[in-house]
Amino acid sequence: MFAVRLYDVVLWVHITAVVIAFGALFAYPVFLAVVAKAPIAQRSTFHHAQIAFSKRVTGPTIGVILLAGIYLATDADLWSEIWVTVPFVLLFVIAGLGATLLRRGEERLVATAEAGDEAGYAAALATLRTWTYVTIALIVVAIFFMAVKP
Repeated sequence: MFAVRLYDVVLWVHITAVVIAFGALFAYPVFLAVVAKAPIAQRSTFHHAQIAFSKRVTGPTIGVILLAGIYLATDADLWSEIWVTVPFVLLFVIAGLGATLLRRGEERLVATAEAGDEAGYAAALATLRTWTYVTIALIVVAIFFMAVKP
């Protein structure tokens, strides 16, 4: 007989929320490279979309990741496991980077694009690209810990 436990449903919600919250971030390096080649007057639209996605999708979905993760760790009594602790801490670091450095970088890209400031845009893009790669690396580390359970 097919039986579904609440734990399994919450695990599915947790994994799905990770894909929704962070999946697009893995495409950002490509998007940023393509957008940077567009005429500067057209670039801000993409960056407005980035900011909107972050506020309306990524931010709230991080809350779902956190709540589902807390349930999973508590239900299975896993709080003492390093493979739970490291991703838990990294979630806060990743959320903090998204709400501060990444958001400010996106806002700088909007401002410099709207001002027609190519040099300012290039500098802001380089900084945002760096923090995007750092954030992606942290997400990959968190997934490694959750999947491999060292």
